[in-house]
Amino acid sequence: MKTIQINISNIKATFNSLERECQGNLIETQTERSLEFKNTIGSGNITGFNFNSNISYITYDVKFSEDTVLVFDQEKNEQSLNYLYCSQGELRQSFGATGKKTAFSEMQTAIFSNSITKANHIYIQKNSYQKFTMISFLASKPITETTDGFTTQLMELFKSKEVQGKFAYTSSYNLKIQERLDQIETVSNDSIADALLKKGMLQVSLSMIVNQYFEDVKNEANRKHGLSKTEMESIKDISEFIKNYPDYQFDLNYLSKKSGITPAKLQEGFKALFGRTVSNFIKNVRVELAEKLIKTSDLSISEIVYTIGFSSRSYFSKIFKEKYNCSPKEYQDSKTSLRMSA
Repeated sequence: MKTIQINISNIKATFNSLERECQGNLIETQTERSLEFKNTIGSGNITGFNFNSNISYITYDVKFSEDTVLVFDQEKNEQSLNYLYCSQGELRQSFGATGKKTAFSEMQTAIFSNSITKANHIYIQKNSYQKFTMISFLASKPITETTDGFTTQLMELFKSKEVQGKFAYTSSYNLKIQERLDQIETVSNDSIADALLKKGMLQVSLSMIVNQYFEDVKNEANRKHGLSKTEMESIKDISEFIKNYPDYQFDLNYLSKKSGITPAKLQEGFKALFGRTVSNFIKNVRVELAEKLIKTSDLSISEIVYTIGFSSRSYFSKIFKEKYNCSPKEYQDSKTSLRMSA
């Protein structure tokens, strides 16, 4: 088994470790670091940036040619809490080389404490494509007057009784977090403004991960049972089907038959994954598509309303304004003005 040692004391140390271990090409910009490699070890693209001196964000998009373990080390007396979201594949974790392995997979978050004596080992099976995001929160740095409120709250969470010592948690399935993390990837890294946008998205993503933890704790206490992984994957497939055919006049019974999931569980799954009912999800998909068409096409508002499956222009205008704080016509006019002045 191939072992890759990664120092997560800070993002510079992390990427220096990855460059050395993976023998890749490291590129550093003003706002981001990225490492690409393709050799006998395997292939991959690893990108990351700092939120602040306590928090770093790194996405691993990798495939190794042999079974591999990533060992996340830290400097002496340092402790961290690591939030991992698995976008594709399956990972296993243990504390140390001989610890019990915990598995988590696509659409799941895992939270693990980390220290020099309880280092996280993440196991990746050979020739399997894995994509996961790791947000490391260095908890050993002291809170000062300049520490922002968000980081202070995470400090308090780390020090709470729930996460003292060797802490390990794997979440229920949640696609909303993946959508937020995917948004971070779509932002370029060309400017300070882009960096600020990414940091704002990261804060939202991390808040969702922490909230997911507390929701799972509450649901466990109330003995609530979530949907199975197979059911969640079916719901994810149905959501993609809706996105691909937004003009279809779906109803809950049709989607239930297509997915093989009862209407009640379908609603439960959409609320868990997207924070919306099925009908609200469909409506949101259509409105977002309309916004894209206004921005990129020469279709009239009436043509767009027909294209996305709405029958009432006034209803479409109402929900568009609720989401974008202006009417479709005002939005279209503003985009036209911007194109003309460019």
